[in-house]
Amino acid sequence: MAEKKEFNLKAFAKRLKKQYNSMNVASQDNEPKEYISTKNKALDLALCGGISFGYVAEWAGFSQTGKTTLMQLLLADAQEKYGAIGIWLDRENAWDNDRAESLGVDLDNTIILKPVDIPTVTSATIALKAILKDIPEDKYVFIVIDSLSSFKKEGKDDKSDMGKKAQEFHNIFRDVLTLMNDRMSFHFSNHRTYKIGVMFGDNTTTVGGEGPKFYTTYRIQLEDRKQIINNKSKEILGNWIKATVIKTRKGPGYRSVFFPHKYKSGIDYYGGYGRLLVNRGYLKPKNKTDFKSFKQVTVIHEIDEENKKEFSEFEIEKFLEEYPQFNFDEYPEFNEGGFDDEDDGEES
Repeated sequence: MAEKKEFNLKAFAKRLKKQYNSMNVASQDNEPKEYISTKNKALDLALCGGISFGYVAEWAGFSQTGKTTLMQLLLADAQEKYGAIGIWLDRENAWDNDRAESLGVDLDNTIILKPVDIPTVTSATIALKAILKDIPEDKYVFIVIDSLSSFKKEGKDDKSDMGKKAQEFHNIFRDVLTLMNDRMSFHFSNHRTYKIGVMFGDNTTTVGGEGPKFYTTYRIQLEDRKQIINNKSKEILGNWIKATVIKTRKGPGYRSVFFPHKYKSGIDYYGGYGRLLVNRGYLKPKNKTDFKSFKQVTVIHEIDEENKKEFSEFEIEKFLEEYPQFNFDEYPEFNEGGFDDEDDGEES
């Protein structure tokens, strides 16, 4: 009786790799290590390192919650680290060269498509496919649609068109995702709005519909929590943003962080990091009520029972120089003494 030959899965996958380029045995598959930073430490930690190349990210929120700012910061980091080519579909006609350059974007390495060139989802899909086809495979590419919800409907609006826009969004992802590789990063903003007639439960939805979330690996929801006002001039300087990582590639979902978003200067790298350390139980606020209402409060580090170090949460860099053990590389484990910051004050 002939001896049964052992099936070699690695050799089998190697033979088929010519036909299916992505085929690998899982243990031999090289995971992409390139992560792009949001330029905010607290949000990067909640995302388990930032946004990895090769995936799609959704940034959903109401107006002025920092969606465009965060995507421009990500683009700037991708260009700085990897020389990425930026492809920005500016459906909202909101792109400003001075603002983008101040955030670090390389304007000479960024393509901007204006609304006149991409009025519909179909035209945007055709444009992206044409651009991506001619970009060398060894180049890193950072794609943005800002925003998904601002495309025109195609064809005539009548009852027969119900659900047509949602179907168009499915089509753009089906077409573009087949062109993506480990050197591409695809981002889009999606406006949140209120449902009509909903009295109980979550009364918000995204204008882009339910479809896009099925194609995303990263989903971040942004909320405006409190205005930042200059006490002397009463000028509104920005707002505190709550970012909830609903879905991420590696870590658990529904981690929330808070950071200040300044209209002029953008988002600081350590903005909100002191607040994260308080929420995780490593520091304590001097006044819990003021802390939850986003007033500039004093934060306390209890060295021991007798010694306490007080400082402003906006001076976190000085604190980390003195106590580098609190400069975490991963999202910090919950320490006894932390508290739930969901009841974080009324919105302005």
